[in-house]
Amino acid sequence: MGLSYSDLSLLRFLQKRQRISLSKVALEFQKDEISIRRTIERINLFSHQPLVEIQKGICLSRFSYKEFVDFIQQITMSDYTSSYIERIRVMIVTIFFNGYVNASSLYEHWGLSLTTKKQDTAHLRQLLAGHGLSLLTLKKKGLTIEGDELQLRFLVIDILHPLLEFTAENRIEARYANTPLEKQSYDLAGAYLQPVSRQAVEQLNSFLTEYNLSVNYPSKKFLLLFICIMEIRPVDKSMVFSYRLPLSPLHINFVGGIRENKLYNVAFSMMNFSRSLDFPFDKRLWHTTEQFTEQVVSHLNSPFAIQEEFINELYGYFYREITLNHFHCTFVDKTVENTKGQFSALYETIKKYEVYFKASYNFSFMDEHLSTLTLLVQKHILRNRIVTRQHKKIVVMTSINFERVSFFLEQIKEYVELQWMGTLNINEIHKLKDLDYDHIFCFSSRIYNLLHGQNLPVIRMNFFVDSSDMKILASHGFSTRKHRFLTASFVSEIGGKSESELEAYLKENYGDYFV
Repeated sequence: MGLSYSDLSLLRFLQKRQRISLSKVALEFQKDEISIRRTIERINLFSHQPLVEIQKGICLSRFSYKEFVDFIQQITMSDYTSSYIERIRVMIVTIFFNGYVNASSLYEHWGLSLTTKKQDTAHLRQLLAGHGLSLLTLKKKGLTIEGDELQLRFLVIDILHPLLEFTAENRIEARYANTPLEKQSYDLAGAYLQPVSRQAVEQLNSFLTEYNLSVNYPSKKFLLLFICIMEIRPVDKSMVFSYRLPLSPLHINFVGGIRENKLYNVAFSMMNFSRSLDFPFDKRLWHTTEQFTEQVVSHLNSPFAIQEEFINELYGYFYREITLNHFHCTFVDKTVENTKGQFSALYETIKKYEVYFKASYNFSFMDEHLSTLTLLVQKHILRNRIVTRQHKKIVVMTSINFERVSFFLEQIKEYVELQWMGTLNINEIHKLKDLDYDHIFCFSSRIYNLLHGQNLPVIRMNFFVDSSDMKILASHGFSTRKHRFLTASFVSEIGGKSESELEAYLKENYGDYFV
């Protein structure tokens, strides 16, 4: 029996943690401990030496990310057991770029039976139907897809964007950890994408500069793929675009063609920009967001006054996520884990009030949404307790979405004085030279090793800050900070006091702030 995608997911999970109890692993993957043991034994069979050992109920995995990548890259198709979802993704990508797929030849190449092909084709039809698309047979050629062209483009991009990277040299390259079938999809698409990738990067960078925007790395890859595909597959009158959207798209002038510009604005509506764009006002969405916010805040242990800034931030988030959901696109953040464990009560409260969006937009919260919303609300809880005081200047280097980064920054300000100078993604290292900073914060070993290798002042942090982070920051000269107090409350406290009374009062009550 070969290795599967789920086996490799388990291996990556163990590599990131290095040491974790078998019971926790079983809980994470919703399997029993015997099943996890068998999977680890199977993984070790494909390595020259055991990658994972289990000692007294503890999983030990003392190998690096590079060693994990090297392990995946040596897996051949004969070593690999593919799932139907992986196989139909290859079929979709093949149809999109080649116009059709000869499924019989493809499954023969994979060494799979006609029965498997028939079952997978049924799964493919079902998947396409959910996107407003259908599967047709072309005589003497094979299978093709017809239907809403925009849904098809987003489906293909959703398949491809986790499989590739855009380098600092504006070129596309395969993600190192691609499985054999993911390599097949990348190789096919890369032949078409590579010739137009440089122009796409220049076009997007020009737009971001003009509008003074930055975009997180997953969104940047998504947009670059969209631009590349607009070049590879120009819009023509034969294409069907339904434009059935849950919300009105943005109105940004990106290209000259009216039809093309309309498509780009749909894509922009789905992306995670550093600051919220001027989304069109939607009365129903605003009202739903208000209701949701009021219910969540009113059920906090310490409710706070809801500012319009808070509702605006949530409105922009929901606008983007509802549009993404409409096109069945996903951006899963694997860096920030166990938000539910950190803020379980708040997580469950937010989950309870998803009913507002389910009723209005048939939009259900996944863990990804619940986690981000939990961090957004928790950020504003913290914001009502602490004040910004400038000290050490930091840059955050990550692919995490901006809402989650904003929570991290508000959280870290609970403990130390710092000034945030910007957030960059992995292929924006060159921008560091234009920033005034003391340290770079990152969360992954991959980014840390890359920056450390260039002798940059990088500090790897836990996303959910703990005492170990405080020790590290203290060793780098970060000073601890105190809690803030409301301006109105402070003015009321000191009102009517003489100069000498005020001096004594401040020393007694705010000695940490006044000397």
